[in-house]
Amino acid sequence: MQPQVPPPQPPVTATAEPPPAPPPAPKPKLSDLISESMQTALGALNAHDATKFASVYAENAEITVPGLNDVAGRAGVLANMNEWFQTFSKVKLGFSRVWMKDKVVVLEWVIQGTHSGEFFGVKGKDNPIGHAGLSIVTFNDDGKVQSEHRYGDLGTVASQLGLTKEKVAPIPALPETTDVQQSKPEADAKSEALAKGALAAFEKKNPADLDAVTQEDVEYQGLLTSSSVKGRADLKKTFGTFFKAFPDAKMEPALVLGVSDYAIVEYQLKGTQQGALGPIKATKKPVSLHAVDIMQFKDGKVSRVWTFRNSAELMQQLGLFQVPVVVPGAAAKAGGTTKAPPPKKK
Repeated sequence: MQPQVPPPQPPVTATAEPPPAPPPAPKPKLSDLISESMQTALGALNAHDATKFASVYAENAEITVPGLNDVAGRAGVLANMNEWFQTFSKVKLGFSRVWMKDKVVVLEWVIQGTHSGEFFGVKGKDNPIGHAGLSIVTFNDDGKVQSEHRYGDLGTVASQLGLTKEKVAPIPALPETTDVQQSKPEADAKSEALAKGALAAFEKKNPADLDAVTQEDVEYQGLLTSSSVKGRADLKKTFGTFFKAFPDAKMEPALVLGVSDYAIVEYQLKGTQQGALGPIKATKKPVSLHAVDIMQFKDGKVSRVWTFRNSAELMQQLGLFQVPVVVPGAAAKAGGTTKAPPPKKK
């Protein structure tokens, strides 16, 4: 018998290795995330979508508004915006200027609306309102809003609704375009230095010291006057009047941010009204105000200054405008309220 030949072995084949996992998608640039959040917030506000608006804020975000209660957390932002939309219908907002530097964005905006709900205890009669404001917004690494310092002029709104004796301010038009200023390191540093020089001149309380830091045709519309002042001579008169009213005035800067040929100066101004300030007679009362000056520079000197603040903050402290005291409750805990907090004891 012939020995049987074993059948041939099947060829050995290599086991195919699984394809490598695709690399993770690159994380979008922070600047792109910030721009997306800004556009989302703007669209949501104009669509009256409080939930979508709150979505661009971090879970532990905080909004501070001079003269009003702070808003804490995304839930607080949601509650605040729901209340705002109940108080003011037909709300529209647009950005007139934007300054961008790293994680900080400064937004100059104009808002319009109709007073339909309850504002400072007054029921709405569909009166139109509108004013300019400013927000200093800091974003986190995910492009979410971590903090916002919001300067909306509720004193102007109160005058438009006939709640004060102040001259009624006209409602500004919504901006058609947005002027965007991007950070330029060398220019930023120069603008910050010039701003600090202007602050030092203010601290000396001598109007003559303004000559060295301002252009001859400087424009000023700020905390010290309700009307626009043009020219160094009139500016010095304005400052002279203010220093007579508040001889102990002290400016405490919280932020000096240079962005290109501009500086954003956020500060607290403290003083005691010892003399008349326009139609307001001396009250002998101490005041503490929060404001932001936007300084624009040309050829190494201040060419223009304009200010954002809540004028109701000053009016309350001087006894010119009284608002209901907040009663602690759900709205206050959530951060949503259009009522002013009780005055702090000195």
